[in-house]
Amino acid sequence: MFWRIGVACVVYARDPSGRPIGRETPMNRIHIAAGIAAASALALLAPAPAFAAPPIIDHWSEHIEHIEQVEHPGWCPDVPFDVLYTEDAHGTFRFVQHGDGNYYGASSIMSNFSWTNVETGKTYSATRHGADKDLLVTDNGDGTVTLEVQSTGPTTYYDDDGNRVLMDAGRATGTVVIDTNGTPSDPSDDEFVSFLPGELTGHFETPDRDFCADIMEFLG
Repeated sequence: MFWRIGVACVVYARDPSGRPIGRETPMNRIHIAAGIAAASALALLAPAPAFAAPPIIDHWSEHIEHIEQVEHPGWCPDVPFDVLYTEDAHGTFRFVQHGDGNYYGASSIMSNFSWTNVETGKTYSATRHGADKDLLVTDNGDGTVTLEVQSTGPTTYYDDDGNRVLMDAGRATGTVVIDTNGTPSDPSDDEFVSFLPGELTGHFETPDRDFCADIMEFLG
């Protein structure tokens, strides 16, 4: 499965609270989970070729399942019960070389994800559908590239009874640095270096909330 880290970070990164971004805000995970759906790339050191390389197109799907406290040590330390995180996502990823020789990624995404109190079975869930893409790719000259990325589309949250409790809808941006491992045309071996959140434009209800307090409210 191919997927660019820059695109992926917008969807799967988390802020220190533990709330995923992109799905909920533009970037949130205790430790940015770049890998999420995978890969990135970008920027050739050589001049752009006369003909662009053929695009990579991948219809991807991914299942994630783990105990938050095990996967992310220090996650919501005041939550006294184990929390199971699950996610099923799919979409279509495109990886295309532009005229300047740089490679840009973009993906549609449909994601269903949830947090479950393993002791009681209560669930706090969400759905997201939208698109993630690289807006600008810059070669840093040291084997890394900087990606200006954006995530668009609504994310809706539900309590255990299926009632809608929160919604984020609009555009989220960020800056991602990746190491291409010397293969800018191959997004499968990219490595995440850093992420800096950008701006939120639209209607976002979760960024100013305490995610861990939400976990206690909806799962406690």
